[in-house]
Amino acid sequence: MSTPVGTRLRSSANYVFLRTPDTFQRRVLRTFDKQRPWASGTPPVAPPAPAGMRTGPPDFVGIGAAKSGTTWWFSLLMGHPEIHVEHDKELNYFNEPFIKRLDAGKITLADALSYQDWFPRPEGTITGEWTPHYAFAANLPRVLKVAAPGAKLIVMLRDPVERYRSDLSRPMPSRSLERLRFRSLPNGMYSNVLQPWEEAYSAEDLLVLQYEACVRSPDKYLAETFRFLGVDDSFRPQAIRAPVNSSKTKREFDRSTLRQLGRLYGPDVLNLVARRPEIDLSLWPNFAHLATPPIFPAPPT
Repeated sequence: MSTPVGTRLRSSANYVFLRTPDTFQRRVLRTFDKQRPWASGTPPVAPPAPAGMRTGPPDFVGIGAAKSGTTWWFSLLMGHPEIHVEHDKELNYFNEPFIKRLDAGKITLADALSYQDWFPRPEGTITGEWTPHYAFAANLPRVLKVAAPGAKLIVMLRDPVERYRSDLSRPMPSRSLERLRFRSLPNGMYSNVLQPWEEAYSAEDLLVLQYEACVRSPDKYLAETFRFLGVDDSFRPQAIRAPVNSSKTKREFDRSTLRQLGRLYGPDVLNLVARRPEIDLSLWPNFAHLATPPIFPAPPT
């Protein structure tokens, strides 16, 4: 069960700040002569564990994908009496400065292990986090294997065109939107994104969910998620169908843009379902036609 709302609200200002654009964060921190976690090589410091709780590696980590229903699904997990989450959904411990230092060979074993300080929990419960951008860091699987040994990984995927549309539907300045048009496109290449994680983690430790299937049958897939995490799979939260972080507006694409996006993502989608047959293409409106390949006449003999 999650920490009471009043306790979590005390860290809400920091949570909101970490959700702002990187350029804004850097500007504010320079004003106060501060730096983002890891920018100077210093890891973020976890608050002391509450009395009666122990810290240790997380039991599960959600790694993706952004704009794919992860906030909704995490809120359902937090309602389970055997799951305790002391912090917000996204720790963002392995942030952009961390990845840059990792790529430069400047991350130590102690840096990775300090991640475990962020996961206090009472005895008899499990805990974790869900930071959707983790999936897109190809070098992160080997670090997470050390930082969170034994952790189960969860990823939720959405029709890549609809995920892209949702990302662009967020209110933002026009200049930021133009940058996001290009930065967000590769995030829907799920087959390529998942490959390093599939190489590092066994099928028993990596759960791939489909957002559209979860919306259609939340009871079925929530039970599957609870079984995957090793908790009572008969539990159901009251607001299982309540939307979370749903977009008020939806960006419209013309037919030409939709065709171009379909051609861009199509080969990757086919590669994904070849490895992940649990993905039901009929539920992805922009790729449902790929579920039944066209039949061509047999060549003459």
